Amino acid sequence: MEGLESFFTSTQQLNLFLISCVFGIPIGVFFDIFRTLRILFKHGKIAVIIEDILFFIIYGIFIMCFTITAARSEFRFYYCFGNLLGFILYYVTVGHIVVSFLRTVILKIKKILQKPIRKFTVLCLKVTKKIEKNLQTVKIRKKFKKPLD
Repeated sequence: MEGLESFFTSTQQLNLFLISCVFGIPIGVFFDIFRTLRILFKHGKIAVIIEDILFFIIYGIFIMCFTITAARSEFRFYYCFGNLLGFILYYVTVGHIVVSFLRTVILKIKKILQKPIRKFTVLCLKVTKKIEKNLQTVKIRKKFKKPLD
């Protein structure tokens, strides 16, 4: 009478390691989203720290879901190592190409839009100065207006 098998065989462990390597690729794609956001918008140190913490929280949820669904809730450190290996392979190859392409496209779009945005900003400043000036003259008129007796 055989009971339930509670350990993974070597073949199963190898398969789990290879699957975890493949699952490092979507982690790299997700990380590229953060890299693209950093290209689009200037980030201070605090924003980068918050993004990194958010990334690792989401990665923790990802590795937990992987462990629950693929590995019968048995966590092994080689899952993280496999994810890291897949992530590094993606990051060095396809990720580098994708981010380089996005960087050039974003910088070209910024360059094209820079002049109209600058003109719009100057126009907005002029309008707000006129509004402020009109508000000040209204306040001054109200202050010096003689009451009717």
